[in-house]
Amino acid sequence: MTGKQAGTIAGGREEMFRIIAEHTSDTIVVVDSEAIVRYVSPSIYTQSGYTAEEYEGTDAFTIIVPEDRELVRLSLAQAVQARTPIDVGYRVQHADGRILEAETKVMPVLLADGTVNYVVAVVRDVTARKQAERLLEKILDNVNAAVWSTDKDFSRFMFFSESGEKITGLPREEVIQNPMRMHDHIHPDDNELLVNEVKGKLGRGIPVRQEFRWTHHPGEQRWGQSIVHPHLNNDGEVERLDGIMLDITDKKRAELALEESEQRYKSLFEYNLDGVFSIVLDGLYFAHANAAFERITGIRRETLENQCFIGMIFDEDHGMVYETLFEVLREGAPRDIECRLADMSKGERIVSITFVPILLSGKLNGIHGIIKDITKRKQEERELTRSEERSNFLQSSLNQLSSDLAGVMKVAELEARLIDEVRIVLKVQEVRIEEASDIALLEQGSADEHTIQIRIGEKPQPVWLSIGLNRPLPELEKKWLQTAVRYVTILYDNLYRTEDLMKRMEETVAGSETPKWMLRLLFKLSEKERASLSSDLHDSVLQDLIIWYRKLESLRSSNVFEAELGAQLSGIEEGLLDAIHQIRITCNELRPPFLVKMGLVESLKSLFNYSRMFANYEIEFHAENMNDPLNEDQILGVYRIVQELLNNATKHAKSSKVTMSLIDTGKQIAFNYSDDGVGVHLSRLEGSFQHMGIAGIEKRVLSMEGKVDFQSAPGKGFHAALRFPKHTTERGES
Repeated sequence: MTGKQAGTIAGGREEMFRIIAEHTSDTIVVVDSEAIVRYVSPSIYTQSGYTAEEYEGTDAFTIIVPEDRELVRLSLAQAVQARTPIDVGYRVQHADGRILEAETKVMPVLLADGTVNYVVAVVRDVTARKQAERLLEKILDNVNAAVWSTDKDFSRFMFFSESGEKITGLPREEVIQNPMRMHDHIHPDDNELLVNEVKGKLGRGIPVRQEFRWTHHPGEQRWGQSIVHPHLNNDGEVERLDGIMLDITDKKRAELALEESEQRYKSLFEYNLDGVFSIVLDGLYFAHANAAFERITGIRRETLENQCFIGMIFDEDHGMVYETLFEVLREGAPRDIECRLADMSKGERIVSITFVPILLSGKLNGIHGIIKDITKRKQEERELTRSEERSNFLQSSLNQLSSDLAGVMKVAELEARLIDEVRIVLKVQEVRIEEASDIALLEQGSADEHTIQIRIGEKPQPVWLSIGLNRPLPELEKKWLQTAVRYVTILYDNLYRTEDLMKRMEETVAGSETPKWMLRLLFKLSEKERASLSSDLHDSVLQDLIIWYRKLESLRSSNVFEAELGAQLSGIEEGLLDAIHQIRITCNELRPPFLVKMGLVESLKSLFNYSRMFANYEIEFHAENMNDPLNEDQILGVYRIVQELLNNATKHAKSSKVTMSLIDTGKQIAFNYSDDGVGVHLSRLEGSFQHMGIAGIEKRVLSMEGKVDFQSAPGKGFHAALRFPKHTTERGES
C-alpha cells in the first residue's frame, strides 16, 4: 500500500469519526491532564444549552453542579491512575437553570510510553430515565411491591428496587449481594416450598405465582407473594429471572375477615333481635327475612314469596317510603325512615327501617332492611312532649298567679283569683269556696271520687276549695294544684286577720283619720308576707323548676331524638329557663335584695336600669344632697311608691318620658314624679283599680308622717309630689 493510499484511508476514517462524533446523541468530551476541554461534540448544545465554542477551552467541571464536582474529580483521577475506563453519574447545570442528570463513561487515552495523554468522556443525558425510576419507586412503595431481576441461579440481583427493603426487612445492599438472605425471613414451611418445588418450576422455564408468610414482624402475621417469570435465551435456556414481590397482608386479612364475616352475617341475620330482610330491585319483592321480622310485622316468612315490600306499609306512608328507597337506589348509601305498618288490627304500630344497599362488584344488586318496632318509644316521646308542654303551661300559670297574689289585698279578691285560675287551668266548671267544719263536711259526704276538697284557710270555720271533676287529675296537675293552694294558704289567714283587724280598727276610729302607727304596722305586716312569699317561691317552686330543667337537659344530652322532637324539647328547655328567670324576678320584686344595704338612691337606680329594658318610655332621675341615711321604713316606703308609679306608667299612662327627683331639703325629703302620658280625671278614679294604687301611695306617705299631692287631667300627664320628715318618729308604737 502506497503512502498516498494510506493517507486516503486515514483521511476517510477521520471523516467517519467526525461524522459519528458530530451526529451522535451522546456528547463526546476530550479533556487534557488539567481537565481543560480540548474538544466537545456539537450535541453538547442539545444536552446543556451551551455551544461547543462556549465549552471548549474551559474547565470541564464548570457545568457540573458544585455538590457533584468533587465526586467527578475523584472518578477522573481514578481513571487516570488506573488507566482503565470508569462510569460515573452526576448532575449538570443547564444554561437555562434546569438541573439535568448525566451518566458518563470516562476512558483514558494513552501514549506509546503508557502515560495518559487525554481523557475521553462519553456523556449521556439520563434525566428522563432517572425520573422514571424515581416514579417507579414511588409507585412500588405506594402499592407495597418490589421489582427485582437476578441470574438464573439466584446468586446475585442485577436489580432490586428500594421498596424491597421495606417489604423484606433487610438492607437493600445486603439483599443485592446475597439474594438467599431473604429466605431467613420466610416461614420455614413456605421456604421449603420456594426452595424446592418453586425453584424446580423456574428451572424448567415455568412462570410461578406463590404466596408465603414473613416471620420478621414479631407478634404479627404478614403475607407476601412472588410472581416470577424466567427469561429464556435463543436456545430456550433460562438466562435470568425477573420478578415482583408483593405485600398481600391486607388482602389475606380481608379474605380471612370475609370468611369470618360470612359466618357472622349468617348468624346475625338469623338470630338478630331486630327484624332483618332483603328485597330485590325488580318489583321490590321480598327475598329473605329472619324470625324477628316475623315477630315484629306479624307476617309469616313462608308467605313472603312474591310479596311486595310496599304492601306491608300503611297507605299514607307509601310516598315517603318510595322516596327513601329511590334515594338508596340513586346514591347507593344507607337511609333511615320511620313509618307505620299497614296491619292495624292490634292498634297503630310504628317502625324504624334502615335501608342498606347490597353492592356486588360496585353494582347495586338489592337492598337489605333492618326493622325495629319503635311504637312504645314514639308514644313515650309524644307523651313527653305533651307533658313538657303542659308543664310549661302550668309553670307559666304559677308564675302569673304568684305575681298577681303579690297585689291582692282582700280575701274576696284572693278567693276569686284562685277560682278563676283553677277553672281555666284544670278546665272544670264546678269550683267554689266553702266554709264548713271538718265534721260537717264529712257528714255531708260531698268529698268523693269526683270531688276534691282542699283546706285553704280559717275564718270562724275552716275554708275549703271544692272542685268537681269529670276526669282523674294527672300527677303533674295534682302538683300544680298543691303549689297554687300553697301560695293562697300562705296569704289567706293573714289577709283575713288583717281585714278583720282593719274592720275593728275602722270601727274604733270611725270618723277620724287612720293612726300613722297603724298604717306603719299594716305595711310592715304586708312586707313581712311579701318576704315570706318570696322565700317560699325561691325555696320550693324555683328549686323544683331547676330540678326539672336539669332532668330535661340530661334527657336531651343522653338521648338522640328526631329533629322535630329535638327542636320541641329545646323549646321546652328554653321555656323552663324563662320561667326560672321570671320567678327570680318576682322574688326580687316581692323583696328587693340589698335594699337597705345599698341605700335608697342606688336601689332606685338599679330599679330604673332594670325597668328601662322593658319600658317603652324614657326614665330621667335626679338625686340631690342625699347624704344622710334614711331608716328602713322610709327606704322601703319610697321604693314601693316608685314601683307603683312605674307600674301605672307602664299599664295606663302611655307616656314617652317619666321624670323623677329625690331631694334632701334639710328638714325633709321631697320626691317628685311627672310623666307626659294621657292623664286622668282624678275625681273619676274613685273605686277603680287605679284609685287603689293612688290610695296605697297616700297611705304609704301618711305612714311616713308625710303629705302627697296628685295633679292630673286628660292629656296633661300625671304628677305627684310627696314630702316627709327626714327622721320619722316612732310615736304611738311600743
